[in-house]
Amino acid sequence: MLLRHSTLYLLARGVPGLVNFFAIAFYTRLLSPEEYGRYALVIAGVGLFNVIFFQWLRLSLLRFLPAYLSDPKDLLSSVLAGFVSVAFLTGVLGVLAAAVWPDPSLRGLLLVAIPLLWAQAWFELNLEMARSRLRPERYGMMSGIKAVSALVLGVAAVFWGLGAEGPLFGLLVGFLIASFLYGRSEWQGIIPKWSSGFMKTLVGYGLPLTATFALSFVVSSSDRFLIAWFLGEGAAGVYSASYNLAQQSLTLLMMVVNVAAYPLAARALESKGEEAARKQLLKNAELLFGVAFPGTLGLITLAPNIVAILLGTEFQKEASQLIPLVAVAALLSGIRAYHFDLAFQLGQRTVGQVWVMGGAAAINLLLNCWWIPRYGPLGAAWSTMVAYAVALLLSANLGRKIFFIPIEWRSVAKLTIATAAMIPILLAGRIAGTTLAWVGAGVGATFVYGVSLLLLDAGGLRFKLIGMFRRCRHES
Repeated sequence: MLLRHSTLYLLARGVPGLVNFFAIAFYTRLLSPEEYGRYALVIAGVGLFNVIFFQWLRLSLLRFLPAYLSDPKDLLSSVLAGFVSVAFLTGVLGVLAAAVWPDPSLRGLLLVAIPLLWAQAWFELNLEMARSRLRPERYGMMSGIKAVSALVLGVAAVFWGLGAEGPLFGLLVGFLIASFLYGRSEWQGIIPKWSSGFMKTLVGYGLPLTATFALSFVVSSSDRFLIAWFLGEGAAGVYSASYNLAQQSLTLLMMVVNVAAYPLAARALESKGEEAARKQLLKNAELLFGVAFPGTLGLITLAPNIVAILLGTEFQKEASQLIPLVAVAALLSGIRAYHFDLAFQLGQRTVGQVWVMGGAAAINLLLNCWWIPRYGPLGAAWSTMVAYAVALLLSANLGRKIFFIPIEWRSVAKLTIATAAMIPILLAGRIAGTTLAWVGAGVGATFVYGVSLLLLDAGGLRFKLIGMFRRCRHES
């Protein structure tokens, strides 16, 4: 089931992810670095407030819906009541902030950001609903329609002269279209109802995670605001484009595994107990590391070639240096978030994650304030990488005391060896420099990686393939 769901989620996330890469390519060519910087700062701000105000509802829904699948009405009524209440609060705060903001241009962006926040939060809540119900097809349709609609409308709005507001308008409408088409059926007959018992459970579980994700967002996004403060919006735009290109591609691969894997682990824990959940977590980890290691190596090795194709000329010089650092940071972040952090969530002691990301956020802010004025955007990338390394170590050590998360080091070693076998081919593609060469190198390296996994029998791959072959022969 893990492989089947991961494959479906790869399509569900892969197509929107590909569209997002096109969005970066288009917007870095249609917008100036300053305009792209303003757009990136609004996206980062909306993302931060989305995490602070709405993330607890999504995470609680994902964790507790499997226990109420037979009768989810009361749970969904409480979730909806929480959403409406928070939306009203953020609307009031947003209007007040827009009324007193001194800069008229940023005041206009703020007024766009408020409905964008609501639309994104509702869209992501419905995504988690589809994920918790193990409906990757619905998840994929929602994600795909949102991504395509946002890109088409955003590019059209830029051509109409809306500047940085153009991509934001496209995102807003994309969220609304996807939510209307695929989310409304889940809420038919559900009315907001404030149940003290459910809300106490949701708040107790979700609020510590909200603090955790807010601190994580500080690590991943505060650098954009500090770069804009120290170096200007143009530098923030260049950094954001480089960061998004590396982080989104690698995080996409790891997230695909997680969106399929975590519900399986949660269900195993609820229905069969801790030992069954740990067995599922071992399978999840093998697949997570199996896609993350080669993805990171590919980004590090082929960074100049990727940048030359996907980014506008004004963004390319620094991006080649930034992408390898961001790729390593994304790897460390993904291993923490999608493996070791699950100890706090499955053990229902999510406050532990606050300590993990609190330490990482403090280190990140201090290093950013020290290194950005001295080293520019490269200092921000180094700061992020160091912060995520600290967070990974803290999560692994603190989480094991709450819910032991296993890791098979022999499997990790095999995956590392298989990844290292890709290096000569990737280096040859980088040296050749042409688009055909690096695409061919990527395909060739993937083939070598697959053969290496088979020879090393990583994750029992040979046994699984032999079993599949025997079943096919038996059925025929």
